Amino acid sequence: MISTVTLDYWQTLLAEMPENLGRGKQLRLEGISAVLTQSGHPMAPAKLEAAHAAAGQALEEVWREYRDVSAREQVRFFLDALSPDLASRLSDDQFERVVEAYAIPVLHFPPIPSPGALEAVKDLAGQGFRLCVISNTGRTPGLVLRKVLDHYGLLSYFTVLTYSDEIGYRKPHPQIFQETLRRAGSDPAQSVHVGDNPVDDVAGAKAVGMRAIHFSPGGPVTYFSRPDAVALHLGQLPELIRAL
Repeated sequence: MISTVTLDYWQTLLAEMPENLGRGKQLRLEGISAVLTQSGHPMAPAKLEAAHAAAGQALEEVWREYRDVSAREQVRFFLDALSPDLASRLSDDQFERVVEAYAIPVLHFPPIPSPGALEAVKDLAGQGFRLCVISNTGRTPGLVLRKVLDHYGLLSYFTVLTYSDEIGYRKPHPQIFQETLRRAGSDPAQSVHVGDNPVDDVAGAKAVGMRAIHFSPGGPVTYFSRPDAVALHLGQLPELIRAL
């Protein structure tokens, strides 16, 4: 019997609008520029753009190892790309303001719930399933992503929320799944993970002994590890999970 359902965040529970990526980046750079200017370290827009790209490359190197770093470490990548000693020249308050400017653009341009997500979460919670989130993060830390869930009235339904920037591991690394289940007091054999990525979500969950449902609005794809079910719409989740 399934007792625990873990769900991916990005493009599963919530869908990022493509146009928001550029808007979020622009707001991030404007916010950081304002803090640095007020702190006596003005930077040209082109230099900020280059630092954003360099920080992204540094993150990709970390992510390729299925590891992750905190938002503060990401900001250090960014500031080091601007000037190797810039972080040390900022006060603690100034540094924290840079971190805030870096992390919060998604609150201004939030993702939207996937069709059927709100209803599925409420239905599953009402049936007594223990619900958790397991998510890789990008530039936006888990602390901020919780606020988005709260905005849509979803946060209170989840027992455990595991974000890669907080735990240091990214899906499909087994540690992020195992630590979530440990915190939830759940057994892998009685747990199912739902997500849109065939590798990160399906293969990652199956590798630790969980069952997996692939959320694939476009239909089935070629799988490295075959899911236990495929959901074309999140409204199908309660029925699919009962069938498992």
